[in-house]
Amino acid sequence: LKYAAGNPCHSVQRSLYEGFCLSFLTQLDRASHPLVQKLVCQHILAGNTKCLKQPIPEPRNRECVQLEGYWVSKGEMEPMIDGSYTLTKSVKLNLRDLARVVSAGTHPVLIQGETSVGKTSLIKWLAAATGNQCVRINNHEHTDIQEYIGCYSSDTRGKLVFKEGVLIDAMRKGYWIILDELNLAPTDVLEALNRLLDDNRELFIAETQEVIKAHPRFMLFATQNPPGLYGGRKVLSRAFRNRFVELHFDELPSAELEIILHKRCSLPPSYCTKLVKVMLELQSLRRGSTVFAGKHGFITLRDLFRWAERYRLEDQTESSRDWLQHLADDGFMLLAGRVRKPEEVRTIQSILEKHFKRKLNPQALFSEENVAKQFSSTVLSEAYLPEEFRHIVWTEGMRRLAVLVGRALRFGEPVLLVGDTGCGKTTICQLFAALAEQKFFTLNCHLHMETSDFLGGLRPVRHTSKEENDEDTRLFEWHDGPLVLAMKEEGVFLMDEISLADDSVLERLNSVLETEKSLVLAEKGSGDDDDVELITAGQQFRLLATMNPGGDFGKKELSPALRNRFTE
Repeated sequence: LKYAAGNPCHSVQRSLYEGFCLSFLTQLDRASHPLVQKLVCQHILAGNTKCLKQPIPEPRNRECVQLEGYWVSKGEMEPMIDGSYTLTKSVKLNLRDLARVVSAGTHPVLIQGETSVGKTSLIKWLAAATGNQCVRINNHEHTDIQEYIGCYSSDTRGKLVFKEGVLIDAMRKGYWIILDELNLAPTDVLEALNRLLDDNRELFIAETQEVIKAHPRFMLFATQNPPGLYGGRKVLSRAFRNRFVELHFDELPSAELEIILHKRCSLPPSYCTKLVKVMLELQSLRRGSTVFAGKHGFITLRDLFRWAERYRLEDQTESSRDWLQHLADDGFMLLAGRVRKPEEVRTIQSILEKHFKRKLNPQALFSEENVAKQFSSTVLSEAYLPEEFRHIVWTEGMRRLAVLVGRALRFGEPVLLVGDTGCGKTTICQLFAALAEQKFFTLNCHLHMETSDFLGGLRPVRHTSKEENDEDTRLFEWHDGPLVLAMKEEGVFLMDEISLADDSVLERLNSVLETEKSLVLAEKGSGDDDDVELITAGQQFRLLATMNPGGDFGKKELSPALRNRFTE
């Protein structure tokens, strides 16, 4: 009603209709949309749908960009449409719902959907298309209100000053902010945001006793996976949820997946159809070892894109090459690499052979020539390895491991190695780092691990002599953790026994595991230049993780949202 009272459409009926759609349609799934829409038309417009065909006039008081028929306020940056992002039919419907809410101005948005249906990416695309700066915070179970609002830390002269956090920064400058995995954060942190989500949009900082009003362009988005299937996700309270406008994103239909694969990975359409068919057939089967993953036991969307990306990044020079065989081989390595039972490997092999009409020969795939191919050009066979790796005996399991890891590292994917103790997981990682002549950082995870163990933290400054004391009075200074160092120096970073650490701590790594490999150091606070530090990893940076299969002492399986970001 508040939206309709502002009459943004310059026609009362149209404004009422949009207002109703805004508040009632958003919480439904796609199938129920038309039913409710019909009811809204019938009762509010009295069947007069003429006014729906007229365009909404542009608001006069602010600069706007038109998207899907709605006017979204323009930010400070130059609007740019990302061409690589494919807008299919259902993505357009999602975008339309999102644009409608954003054009209304001030409502916070909560997007709920399965993992990898493109929740965060759609918001980022919309922000870029309207020229708004977009910041993202990954929540975890130990998210502290200080990460949002800020904390006291020492400045260059060693005095303790209050440094504002990401949220306050965004409120002052009118950025868009995404709170990823909202329902992982503790409830008391979320309730602190209540004032901000209300109509007056302000936030009280207890430390400095000031009230901060949000910039008119400031927008708050939150994304979450549905609670229940995913580890550590909880149900939000009704009081908190109804402050948001909720949107539900469904999974993409298979026809649209083919279009996206074709456009994004420049894969010929006939191959796309084959990949999607394999995926659908594998999803109709259930996996024994991961009963709870449901239809995503064998393959998820991320695996599908990884598979197609491998085709795109391969040098397409040899014309005589059998690409179907190549795709089938890569699919076999990606999908059969992660299953833990021989009969499941056979299932995958038969399905791939059926669709690609090519024979797969695991023996040849993991042969000694193939192992040598994975190593750099200087190493022709196992005899030429560096001194400390001459003792490796290349058994079948070791060869398989080397080929799988080598393929994944070549395409820059993060790798997760699962296997019993002493099967050579860590050795393989060290070997590849040594061959690429990269610095090797390693971190052993444990039960009480915190994010500061791999991101770094404030350490006391040790003063060596009297003379320096006069100039340098800092008590604490920030030290980068191993992950941040590896990203900056383009090294290889290994997380040993990753399953021991708390899932929710590891979720902090989500943005590093995606293709852009970036990380926002919210913990560090904003420095002198008033911007929170954003680190993007170099081209050569690689991330590896090892774990023992669940069921061993204290070992559990990782949550699906984290697992499907790795090549396993």
